Amino acid sequence: MHFNEYLRSCREHAHLTQEQLVQELYNYDIGSFTGLETSTLSKWERSIVKPKLSRQVRIMQYFQTRTNSALPCWEEYSETDAEEMICKAGMRNLLGKSKELILNFPQKMIGADDLKVLQLRNSEMIDKIIDINIDLDRGFNHKFTELLPEHFKEWALHPSNSFFVCDYKGQFFGLLFTLRLKPEAFEKIINLEIREKDLTLEDFASFDEMGSSYVISFFAMNEKAATMLFIRYYAHLIANQKAIEEVGVATMMEDARKLLVNMNLKEHYSMTLDNGKTIQTYRESLSNFLASEYTVKMILSRQECPEE
Repeated sequence: MHFNEYLRSCREHAHLTQEQLVQELYNYDIGSFTGLETSTLSKWERSIVKPKLSRQVRIMQYFQTRTNSALPCWEEYSETDAEEMICKAGMRNLLGKSKELILNFPQKMIGADDLKVLQLRNSEMIDKIIDINIDLDRGFNHKFTELLPEHFKEWALHPSNSFFVCDYKGQFFGLLFTLRLKPEAFEKIINLEIREKDLTLEDFASFDEMGSSYVISFFAMNEKAATMLFIRYYAHLIANQKAIEEVGVATMMEDARKLLVNMNLKEHYSMTLDNGKTIQTYRESLSNFLASEYTVKMILSRQECPEE
């Protein structure tokens, strides 16, 4: 979807004329929309010109406030629909460079279409991948989590959780594991009142109740695998936005911090452990998580996306 299509769709869905929307935007944020005229809005909708990114974000935030939706006008899209609308180049920009989380495995001969992202519970390599993740978890988190293969397998098989695995011709190429937690469990985890190993099946939110997405593991063999995993994750969040309240993560890795900032996550709570390492949690509402310049460039700038 292009920005002009998004703007027109949201305006019409809100039953506003162009004149009314200009007034609404001015009242919502005088600083951003002073001097806005109907003729300019009309040019935006016809894609003759585009507003700068900061204005695009504020327009998204206006419709968020009006509709109480995390990503207005995308509420009915499926994960597949959302995946197709996310620009791969935009996602690569969001991910940035990483020395530990995203390796530099040769990728020149690997096409994005050759990489498949599936749920771990549907993979024939479930036990092997869990063993890989255990090794990664112990290395990245300095054995703090004390998680066992049994934890990950039980969580991966739970229908509420999303354990994404990237596969290249039957070979493991990356993983992105997330839990869908009930609000009270999410609060305890994000405030470091309990540890991940203390979670039980009762802490997972079902599909018919509000929950929060908590990222527990991420690793990719190269940039393309990382891109495909995160496109699937963002598509999942967009498709399930009506039942996801917040996004959160805890990390000890300096390598992860720039990525988390790019994802619009805010520092929340930190604790220094007995081994001298610091664990930092990040959180943000799904609305604010999605209302960023990186996200706007990914989902509303298809005409500027190189691979499209």
